[in-house]
Amino acid sequence: MVREEDEAWVSDQLGRLPSIPYTVAARSREGWPIVIELAEYDRQGRPQSNWFWLVDRRLVQAVARVEARRGVRRAEELVDPRALELAQHAHASARRHVPHPRIAGARAGVKCLHAHLALWLAGGFSPVGVWTAAAVVALDPSLAELLTDVEA
Repeated sequence: MVREEDEAWVSDQLGRLPSIPYTVAARSREGWPIVIELAEYDRQGRPQSNWFWLVDRRLVQAVARVEARRGVRRAEELVDPRALELAQHAHASARRHVPHPRIAGARAGVKCLHAHLALWLAGGFSPVGVWTAAAVVALDPSLAELLTDVEA
């Protein structure tokens, strides 16, 4: 569900209006959207492989810092590849109407920690999302409450 005030919040957090129809997939304890769920098709009818989008600016910036510290490579090294493949399969099964429905568009391995964290925060299965949440908290312990007190 998207409330009227959500539109302004999401636009402010992203710095633009989303170009794809969405609903709110996860909210902070205060009720603000932190993850949005994108429609399978954009307004022009083109299929979209992205499913969940991290919109909370604090989390987006924190994940960018993790990625800048070789986070994608570290996640690939540390997360069980079988668990990652299971997550990719679950994602593809749920998004089966979209061409190449891989998490963050990755054909293999990990491509975007933001997408994995968004999927996990929205209640989806993502061992990389779990790893990313821990890496974010290690860099910025003040975000622990935001990551653990989510309404999905």
